[in-house]
Amino acid sequence: MMNLMVVDDEHSAVESIAVSIPWREHGIGQVFKAYSVKEALEHMASHQVHIIITDIRMPGMSGLDLVSLIRQKWEQTKCIILSGHASFDYAKQALKHGTVSYLLKPVRDEELIESVQQAAVQIRLEGEKQLLHQRAMYSVREHLPEKRAELMKDVLLGHKFADAELEGKLEQFEIGFRPQDKMQLLLIRYDDHQPTHKAFRLMKYAISNVVEEIYGSTYHLCHTDDAYDDLVFMASPKQTQAEPEMLMGRLGERLIHSVRQYLNATISLSVSRVGRFPDQVPQLYHQAVSALRKQVEAGKGLHLNAAAGTNGATLKSLAALYEPPGLTTLLEAGRMEDAHRKIDQIFAELSNSVFPEHVYVAFHYLAAAFSYMAHREGRQLAEVLGEQYQQLLKDGYGISLRSLETWTRSVIQQWAESVSDAGQDAGSTLIRQVQQWIDQHLGEDLSLQVIAGEVHLHPVYLSKMYKQSTGEGISDYIIRSRMERAVHLLKHTAMKIYEVGQEVGYNNTPYFIQVFRKHYGLTPQDFRNG
Repeated sequence: MMNLMVVDDEHSAVESIAVSIPWREHGIGQVFKAYSVKEALEHMASHQVHIIITDIRMPGMSGLDLVSLIRQKWEQTKCIILSGHASFDYAKQALKHGTVSYLLKPVRDEELIESVQQAAVQIRLEGEKQLLHQRAMYSVREHLPEKRAELMKDVLLGHKFADAELEGKLEQFEIGFRPQDKMQLLLIRYDDHQPTHKAFRLMKYAISNVVEEIYGSTYHLCHTDDAYDDLVFMASPKQTQAEPEMLMGRLGERLIHSVRQYLNATISLSVSRVGRFPDQVPQLYHQAVSALRKQVEAGKGLHLNAAAGTNGATLKSLAALYEPPGLTTLLEAGRMEDAHRKIDQIFAELSNSVFPEHVYVAFHYLAAAFSYMAHREGRQLAEVLGEQYQQLLKDGYGISLRSLETWTRSVIQQWAESVSDAGQDAGSTLIRQVQQWIDQHLGEDLSLQVIAGEVHLHPVYLSKMYKQSTGEGISDYIIRSRMERAVHLLKHTAMKIYEVGQEVGYNNTPYFIQVFRKHYGLTPQDFRNG
């Protein structure tokens, strides 16, 4: 129920209105009495009053003064003027202050009750309107991340907006940058496998929070997902930066490390050059995604500067680093002799390189491989990577070849000893034999019957044993190995598409293209051109 207050300096007038009318029957709970504006304001300060009936002429402040104060401090309270003066000026001022009614004394009870009920209806309607507005605003805020992501995806795809329209959306969705602001794109790929789509989405949400934590104090951020389900962050600096690429590089290293340390997860990061929002966003995105897609065989935990065009060429020259099978594959299979040979080849090639970027890229490749194995075996990162890893992270682009090699040899030796201590059963030895044979015959017939014949086992038994030991089927390993080899050939040779297909066991070129596209999301030619 609503509360009513009657204000008049004549006691009899107040008592008549407050007592003679059965207000409870008309939806009024309490009726307060006040004999001056000062007393009325005291009631307002200590009680909830919905409707006020007030005289105009009173000692001190007038009823119109009261109505003006009520409108300023208690705008939801409705006022009714009850006066003995039929003055047009009074009526005009009352209307100006938003009174519900202007009644003349003497007034009939029915007329007064009707005005009070009219005020009550206005209060309810305004309350419902406010509630609807609050619900609408809550709904908008609840869906704000989705609305931001939809807008950023439109910008990413090159959709055109009028300046005023885009400005309005950016402001409505509380996005900190504006048209023509400088910005960079961060393309983040989650490298680990999750058993369910829900787990995958939760991990991406957690990674987004880490990005906000690391970059949020320096950049205005907004993100969306791309067609490959990678995270795409648009980052616009809050203040002018002298060396934005260097700052981005440091924050990127911190991001990869923090995700690995706190979320026990591996991500790869590709950062675009500086551009203007929104017109250059599609170009920046294609630059970042191309850099990441071209390094698919380089492993996990990559940190790429997509703007450095020369980096792509230098990375291609590190054949030992990228040539399949990768280090992760060898470690997973327990092929420690092959893993040691891979390390020897990597550092032999690094020792002949004149590019410091090679050492930096190799560090992240090796750290990603070791981190992945630590996660896979349920071991602490600090135990596997050792104390020297933190110093290498701090060194960044200044990592020396000698310190990198010392650390790598130490980690790989400790890993080999742990594998040796765990013992090698006949099953794991067989798995290594099967994988080594497949790697050496990728261009040949790799049917299950042929492979089983090489290791002198029944095909069904071999298939079951391999799946139990590795968690994937033999055919999955074959396809993955062939695709990794195909990527390497596309990047590092001038072989035609059909020749690459034949080299990895696909004499039917359209089928090879189909398998490649299913595996990487683009055709071999698109990959080579990217």
